[in-house]
Amino acid sequence: MSLTDKLIKNTYFHLLSQAVNFLTPFILIPVIISSVGTEDYGIYVLVLGFIGTFGLLDLSFSSSFVKFIAEYHNKKQNDNLIEIINTGFIFYLIFSAVIVIIAIFISDYLFGLVNIPPAKIPLAKNVFYISLGIFFFASSFGIFNSLLIGLQKMYQGAVASIFVTLAYFAAVLVLMIMKAGLMSLVTAQLASGIVSVIITLILAKKNLPGLMVTPRKFTLTRLKEMSKFGLQMQVSRLATFASEKYDEFLLGAFSTLGNVTLYNLGSKAASYGKFFPLQFMAPIAPAAAELAALDKTDKLRELYINTVKYLNILAIPVFIFLFFFSDRLFIAWMGTGYETSVLISRILIIGYLSNFLFSVPGNIIIPNTGVPKYQMREGLIFLGINIIASYLLIKEYGITGAAFGNAVSVILSSIYILFVSTGFFKVNPFKLITEVFFKPVLFSIIPAVLLMLFFYFTSYSGERVINIIYIAAAAVIFFGLYGFLLINFNYLVHKDYELLAKFLVKIPPFSIIAEKERLKLKSNITENKIAGGKIPDEPVTLSNRFWDKVIRIFSISRYRNKLLIYISRANETE
Repeated sequence: MSLTDKLIKNTYFHLLSQAVNFLTPFILIPVIISSVGTEDYGIYVLVLGFIGTFGLLDLSFSSSFVKFIAEYHNKKQNDNLIEIINTGFIFYLIFSAVIVIIAIFISDYLFGLVNIPPAKIPLAKNVFYISLGIFFFASSFGIFNSLLIGLQKMYQGAVASIFVTLAYFAAVLVLMIMKAGLMSLVTAQLASGIVSVIITLILAKKNLPGLMVTPRKFTLTRLKEMSKFGLQMQVSRLATFASEKYDEFLLGAFSTLGNVTLYNLGSKAASYGKFFPLQFMAPIAPAAAELAALDKTDKLRELYINTVKYLNILAIPVFIFLFFFSDRLFIAWMGTGYETSVLISRILIIGYLSNFLFSVPGNIIIPNTGVPKYQMREGLIFLGINIIASYLLIKEYGITGAAFGNAVSVILSSIYILFVSTGFFKVNPFKLITEVFFKPVLFSIIPAVLLMLFFYFTSYSGERVINIIYIAAAAVIFFGLYGFLLINFNYLVHKDYELLAKFLVKIPPFSIIAEKERLKLKSNITENKIAGGKIPDEPVTLSNRFWDKVIRIFSISRYRNKLLIYISRANETE
């Protein structure tokens, strides 16, 4: 199987898995808050923050797993591969056990740092203890999931994740409807985590028959390899954590649990813009490690340019749509009374979008070539700005200051990575901005502004159902116009359509259509109909007359036929 085919297969199943993982909290959060209340949910958010802090103490050894597993697998160095797996597993088993023991002893001190009502302290501690169990299993056995990714078998773990998440969703929904409380929520999470670990272990053994777990395969040499790589990635992880949790901790210290909840909801709403684009990027990391192991420099450069283009085709319209319509989205999602969270989400979206434009492509690829120092430096820049800016702004402006401090830090550190990445791959950054970024941004703003002007004159309703309909209609129009502009102003070229078709033929409805069209084209299409079956790189103009061009641009059958031809071709190569 070619590298492109591996990427497409892993991306498809990973996307399905993450779609389920995305929809699960999206649907459950309003149900959970309605069931347990904003105060208990604030406790839950803070506990997750504490647990996330403990994960930062591992010196980021886990960040090296995919890189080394892919490298040793592709170089056929099986002894080194087994040593990496055992060293990583034993290290994290010991690390996780030590962290859990220490965390239990310092729990009183931790909860004394935040404003939790005394009556809620016992509940907070119990939730904390169960969450430590979740942390232990996820941390200790995480390397086996990395093994599947490094072996380019991500799709297997994705399928298993879908079933586990659906079971978790059903359980939590029933528990929250029954008003079972916050403890039942984290208990369900623990159970689903244990089941996930068991399934992952079975899949790991199946894909690597020679896999063995024994202390004899623990080596200091492999530990040093991981630590050298991981220490540089640690700073980046600290920055990511600060981006997600530092501001919530400060709000917990200087404000109320209610503000923690409002900020968390605004942050979640903004971060949902990351979800869809990032799912297409997850398989890039093992692909980059594989190309680096095989010393294919030109292919890595091509991978970077394509990653920038495709990531931003997906990310830019999503973030711009969220920015313009976040008020209606919040009413549809949570109901009324969350105006502060709407403002927070809009501020954070600006930072997140700049991160996708400038930073994410380079940070997906470069560290997996064995060069993590640039991501480390980006993290230092972010931390240096965010720690000071957020502290001062939160004390002065409260919850809004937290969002501004975060956004400014993300923007400045992301610009740094843009110039570093383009230098690393020998790409002109200004040419990249004009040729790759400009059109998607423009083509996203145009339909957003048109829709805002149209809906400005419509009545505003606080009903959730009406806003769900509103958002659904706006999304169809917005993304339809965005795609229309991308196609008709020649942003996409022949190879883009080919790649899209290869992805679509993996999806059952399109795979059935592709087979039918392949047979139809084979028997019915003549040389006169589609120029001998050749697909032109650029759109073909039927006539030079103005109205003929207009009719052709708005012809649905034109797009349908073009897509079907590409899908049929892709199906023939499968």
